[in-house]
Amino acid sequence: MANYYFLITALPPLKLGIKPEISFKEAKELFDLNLAERDKKLVQHLLRPIDLSNIRALWMGLPIDDRGNFDEKEIEEALLVQGEVPEYLAEFLERYESIADRLRYFSSLYASLYRREFKGFLGKYYRFQREFRLVLTALRSKQFKRDISRELQFEDPRDPIVAEILAQKDAPDYSPAPEYEDLKTVFMETVSDPQKLHFALLEYQFDRIEEMEEPQDFAIDRVLSYIARLILVESWEELDQEKGHTAVEHLSHYG
Repeated sequence: MANYYFLITALPPLKLGIKPEISFKEAKELFDLNLAERDKKLVQHLLRPIDLSNIRALWMGLPIDDRGNFDEKEIEEALLVQGEVPEYLAEFLERYESIADRLRYFSSLYASLYRREFKGFLGKYYRFQREFRLVLTALRSKQFKRDISRELQFEDPRDPIVAEILAQKDAPDYSPAPEYEDLKTVFMETVSDPQKLHFALLEYQFDRIEEMEEPQDFAIDRVLSYIARLILVESWEELDQEKGHTAVEHLSHYG
């Protein structure tokens, strides 16, 4: 296991609401120069959700997030050739040929992505992101009178958190598991203001990711945690009212 003590200790601290001293692009270049090849692949996996979001943006004619693994031209080529895309994405492209159908069933891609299992920080991160989005989807479904069964149609109903959500589909309110009660509090206190809600959700994710870190660990897990938090700090800086509304919608990847 590679030790990145000098790399990690050289990284400037991150705090929401304060412009980072290093940009994502600069950090990525630094990591590309210093990480072992096997660890670069873990960084790529960390950024996969952005890649999926960029595919969706491309089909919707929206700007893409340049923090993903691929630029717009590379995404277009990958979708056309399908030689380098994950198996679940290739199957999705074959099953749904029209852009309309691909957008309609896009949430199935996130369900497939978060089924991947990893060790260490990446495993914790994927698990958290999946559960965070499932709980948020359940909360939004209750708030806006949506059919949660339809929104979770691509999830395994035997999965504990999915089963817990579906069991409450006819209840007047949704009560998440104890570890996500604070997320419900955040949501209910800010849901009427998209910008405040997005700020609150960024802060919630930032704090939870910090909790995943092992303070004395100078291996790749610390690097991955830094990247995940840097993306959130930059997202905070970029936020405006319109993006706040759009971003919260996109967090409900299962709807």
